[in-house]
Amino acid sequence: VLNRTEVHGKGYLQQAELPFLFVSNHVTMLDDAFVGTVVFMPRALWDWRFIPYHTPEKKNFFKGPFFSFLMWASKCIPFTRGKGVFQPGMERVIRLLKGKNSVCIYPEGTRTRTGEIGKGKIGVGRIIRETGAKVIPCYHTGLEKVLPIGHKIPRFGHRVKIQIGKALAFDEFMKLPNTPKTWQGISDRIIDAIKDLHNIMEEKKSISNLIGTETSEFGQVEPPPTHAAQNCSGGIRNQK
Repeated sequence: VLNRTEVHGKGYLQQAELPFLFVSNHVTMLDDAFVGTVVFMPRALWDWRFIPYHTPEKKNFFKGPFFSFLMWASKCIPFTRGKGVFQPGMERVIRLLKGKNSVCIYPEGTRTRTGEIGKGKIGVGRIIRETGAKVIPCYHTGLEKVLPIGHKIPRFGHRVKIQIGKALAFDEFMKLPNTPKTWQGISDRIIDAIKDLHNIMEEKKSISNLIGTETSEFGQVEPPPTHAAQNCSGGIRNQK
């Protein structure tokens, strides 16, 4: 709302078979509410299991009876940073995926402070190794301008871009020992997939800048301004 949003690859998610783990980079506390609402509709209207469970930090969101109730009603599972890969929230995520549900999680384990995609934690690797669930990767940018770290009120008028990738299977890892080394290997591959989506987005941006047009999700191209429009706006463009 009040921000320009572009979504590419949404069909990969809308057509995904359950169970799956939806993973993405993590930039703001709005990520779940904003990205989830945009990309899981419209299928979420009729498929309850398709609506993902979320894994927010307990101390940030489960504050008092009222907000705790809202979190539970919103399919949120409390996680405690520093409690490790065998905490109750992790065990519940594994049970949910084995029960043919969907779960949204951030493999980095925390929000980025620099904009860079960090190293993945072994927890997400353990989830995949224990369940065999497929992974839907996602990369988004722009929300860090809507709600920068340290701010509580969202800003408006920004552009948010979301790129979703094909489902990933980890069959080769299912044959490896169920150990932290295997979990880290799975997590590393997930992070690589998110970085690949970032690179795809950057390539699209470079091509758009090169040809001087903006391509929409449906492949339509906005023509460059006419000669008359260029003359009218030239005075403004030439100002520095």
